[in-house]
Amino acid sequence: MAFRWKKALGGVALLGAVVAIVLWATGTFRRAPRFAPGAAPGLASRPTSLPTPPASALAVRGDVPVLEEAVGTVRSRTVVAISAQVSAQVLEVALRPGARVSVGTPLVVLDDRELVARKAQALQAVEGASAARRRAEQAKAQADARLHPASLRHERMQKLVKTGTVTPELAEAAEADWLSAKASVTDAEASVAAAEAQRLHAAQVVAEAEVALGHARVASPIAGVVSERAVEPGDLAWPGRTLLVVLDPETLRLEARVREALIARVTAGQTYDVSVPAANVTTRGTVAEVVPSADPASRSFTVRLDLDPAVGLHPGMFGRMRLAVGTRVAVSVPHTAVVRVGQLETVVVREGERWLRRLVTTGVALDGARVEVLSGLAGGETVGLPAPEAAR
Repeated sequence: MAFRWKKALGGVALLGAVVAIVLWATGTFRRAPRFAPGAAPGLASRPTSLPTPPASALAVRGDVPVLEEAVGTVRSRTVVAISAQVSAQVLEVALRPGARVSVGTPLVVLDDRELVARKAQALQAVEGASAARRRAEQAKAQADARLHPASLRHERMQKLVKTGTVTPELAEAAEADWLSAKASVTDAEASVAAAEAQRLHAAQVVAEAEVALGHARVASPIAGVVSERAVEPGDLAWPGRTLLVVLDPETLRLEARVREALIARVTAGQTYDVSVPAANVTTRGTVAEVVPSADPASRSFTVRLDLDPAVGLHPGMFGRMRLAVGTRVAVSVPHTAVVRVGQLETVVVREGERWLRRLVTTGVALDGARVEVLSGLAGGETVGLPAPEAAR
């Protein structure tokens, strides 16, 4: 029994020793530090004033526009799909997509052997028709030469038969000869007219062959850039098949989709802000046309805006058209007043004679190089700005 008590007392002593060691390690037995009057342990001291900024501005509270964005695609105003005008095999395609071209730059060469043969046949037909006309003109000349004396003899016989100088038989023979000569002239004139018609038809065939032969050399009708190549040497071209697509990259437009509830606000000639995020470009666009029918699937209208020139824009880029649909009250400051460190946004605010840093949350960018402040400012505060050189 005594052994059990001794064993229990030994366990309690060991436990007490362990507890004492833990308390000593955590500083329980150390003397608490002393604080100056007015100070409290665990509380931060009064914030220190920051240096006076080189410039300042007011946080303005006022009406700002409520904007709605209509998304769309940047496209070229001038896009030409170049197609073949004749059926022929493609011999050569001169350029690849991205190549710049001017008016008349050769693009595609087609096999023109059949067209050359067609023109040669047409030229032969012209020569044959010309020869036929010459023969017909000679026959007419002979008929005219025969008609003149026959006409004179017929007139003389008509006078003589009235006086009884010649017999009626001789007068009738002269009249028959005159009628025959007259018919020969008429036939010769008809032959000349037919030969001339054949010559004109053959000449027209030659002209058509020359035009078709010109179509074997396809050139660019505009100055721009090759954006698409649809054929390769050896392919068969035919009328209507697109060979290349050439567009003008300098004159661009945005085709935006505006929802039907806002389309009444959009009219031709109005200007809107257009942003292209991929190019980091914000420019102006003028409404050139509004497609008068809505897409039943998206319930939106297509609006085409001609864009002002801007560096970095290319057809096919994503863009946004900004429409003002009303106003709201917001607080704004110059965007240079906001300092961003990671995910934190702060501004330097004057409080009395001191300048202190304050956390804020910003919203959308506004016109005039200002940014909306969603929280942290109520409007009317004076905020610090960096020096102009630092802002740039």
